[in-house]
Amino acid sequence: MGIAIALLATFSILFFININDLLAQLAQFQLWLLLPIVGLKLINWILRYLEWHYFLHIINVHPVLRGETRPPSSEHQPATIRVQDSFILWMASLPFALSPGKIAEVLKALILKNMTQTPMARSTPIIFAERLIDGIAVVIIVGAVAALMPNAIFSAEVLDTNDIRTVIIAITAFMIGLITAAQFKPIAYFLIDAIGRVPLLSRFQAEIRTLYDSSNELTKLRHLLNTTLFGLGAYFSDCIGFYLILLGLGESPSATLFAQATFILGFSVIISAISAMPGGAGGREVTIAVMLSSIVGMSKDAVGAGVLLIGIFQIWLGVVVGILIGLAFYRRLFPPTLFQNIGQTAKLVARDHSFSASQHIQSEQV
Repeated sequence: MGIAIALLATFSILFFININDLLAQLAQFQLWLLLPIVGLKLINWILRYLEWHYFLHIINVHPVLRGETRPPSSEHQPATIRVQDSFILWMASLPFALSPGKIAEVLKALILKNMTQTPMARSTPIIFAERLIDGIAVVIIVGAVAALMPNAIFSAEVLDTNDIRTVIIAITAFMIGLITAAQFKPIAYFLIDAIGRVPLLSRFQAEIRTLYDSSNELTKLRHLLNTTLFGLGAYFSDCIGFYLILLGLGESPSATLFAQATFILGFSVIISAISAMPGGAGGREVTIAVMLSSIVGMSKDAVGAGVLLIGIFQIWLGVVVGILIGLAFYRRLFPPTLFQNIGQTAKLVARDHSFSASQHIQSEQV
């Protein structure tokens, strides 16, 4: 469903421009630029994988070049995962980002649990930490461009400068709030203890505590500083790729164009992040189209080609590669034991929920 909506958003540009004009614009694209653009996307994936690799160490799952993927053999011996398995898992999860609210990315934690017996409550916060690092990196890049070259961005009369600044400030404040809240242990433990006194929620108290402790560790300043460097490199490589796309569509190379490409792509990521649609579908495309037209001054046909190409290289290349890797290593990622564990977990949750509910009803009757 999420993939279908994202596809519709990407190719909806075809409804607003003449298809022959779009094809003519694409035919003029300098094909030799495809090689560095794809190369930059590979760099993006490698840097984002290194974030995942770093976060695994924090939750005591150690990626190893030699050895095997296995659960912890003792209390003092951490779980290990082969770098090959870790990379396959991360790449195969790329299509999950197109699910509503990116909820399918929880599958990554479930597969990791099946491989290493790492509790999902400990590994799930990595998914949110990755999104947090993405947000921090994008806000830094967008803010830096806006501060260093404001005339390249805010000279367009069509754009409401105050609205753009408000969105950036609001997102920044929200992320700071999340990081700050995750570091206040006394308040968090007080709330977790309160949850433990609620009959229907008490059985989840241990998992919630593990979830919080993992989130607390992942968002410590020293870890955020290290992983933000990976995030900055990853998104900067995407910005260079977008700049090359604009060059391929006939724009003249300049520092101003590079600043505009960087700001537009970064701001579209912010808008897609706060969009309720799967993978930010719609918000990203509209933002890029409006800004290419108003800031860069591109023609309608060139804007359509730009939206289509950046959608292919920023989203669909990863989706296709992820699906192919998932199919190639299906048995490794989705063995029968994984589905057995899912079924057993669902039965236990249903049974415990029914038992807790009956206890609550009986206590109310007494």
